[in-house]
Amino acid sequence: MIPRGLRKRLIVYSLRVSNLVAGYTGYGFVCSALKGFSRVHPYLDAGRRKAVKKNFLMLRGSLEGWERTFHYYWSTVADSLMIPHVDENWLKAKLLRVEGLEELERFRGKPLIVISAHLGNPDVLANFAGVLGFKGVAVAEVPSGEWFREFLKIRERFGVKIIPAKKSYQRLVDYLRRGEGFVYLVSDRLVTKERGAVVRMGKGYRRIPTGFARLSLETGVPILFGYGVPVEPCGKYVGFISPPVKPRSLEEGIEWFAGLLETAVKEWTDRWFVFQDEWLDRVDGRDDAV
Repeated sequence: MIPRGLRKRLIVYSLRVSNLVAGYTGYGFVCSALKGFSRVHPYLDAGRRKAVKKNFLMLRGSLEGWERTFHYYWSTVADSLMIPHVDENWLKAKLLRVEGLEELERFRGKPLIVISAHLGNPDVLANFAGVLGFKGVAVAEVPSGEWFREFLKIRERFGVKIIPAKKSYQRLVDYLRRGEGFVYLVSDRLVTKERGAVVRMGKGYRRIPTGFARLSLETGVPILFGYGVPVEPCGKYVGFISPPVKPRSLEEGIEWFAGLLETAVKEWTDRWFVFQDEWLDRVDGRDDAV
């Protein structure tokens, strides 16, 4: 067993070396190398393999195509590694189309809450938002300082600023009230102390944070759901933006998001990068179930 401190250090060095290699060798080499690794990774990591298979069974009732999750995942890692070495034109060329882009345009220069998911790569999506001119702040879990600084080279490359999730709620409220830009949240980021709401998804139940709805109710700022997925490994991305809503209650906001999220992850299960078993064996406390 590798000690936790050493494991973090190895991750930092691995990320640093990978970024350097990507800049030196170019995108074609990085894609080829990671495509090769994606074929063996599921057989080296029993925990992630088991989680991905369960996702397929719970959402689709079938294991068909579960291996593709690893192919798509590592292709988005290749995209992430290239971000520090490319210009805006490279990234724009990776974006095939965005359905519902006009919904974002309506809020250019205004506050907006954008809730997303681990569909595709959130780091790549944040940079897409940056090059399209939709500036804002994104909430992220903050590991060790050195590790985080390495990730910032990717996450903040094109204008979206990262703030730590811990104790972020009031900062986000103030930011939205000042009307400075968008707040980007990935659906598993906790920005409140609440455990989250239990929602039905496919054949099971999952818990999702409630912070996005709390923010909207407190500030009056609308929410929309957006995500982007690669159409093929190391290929271009398609994006999807929902119409905005202003929920009248926490329950209404959660139900709205849960419905959109379930539809999206059922369609794009092989591009839903959730590698932990987050399915609930039973619904604890029916009072918070949606």
